[in-house]
Amino acid sequence: MIGALGRFGDRLLERLVPSATARADTTFREYCYCRYTYKHYRTCHVVGGTTSCGLCYSVSATC
Repeated sequence: MIGALGRFGDRLLERLVPSATARADTTFREYCYCRYTYKHYRTCHVVGGTTSCGLCYSVSATC
């Protein structure tokens, strides 16, 4: 009897409480282009499954 009540409670909670989804927020650098002695990168962010990137900036490096 107690087992049946426990299963009923579990099913009730599954319907009332939305299931959790794991989405990790992260930041990464993306290569844009290379000109002369500068590599150009931009910083991108992923938040809630949506990606957005900033402007390209130069880094002194050998192309």
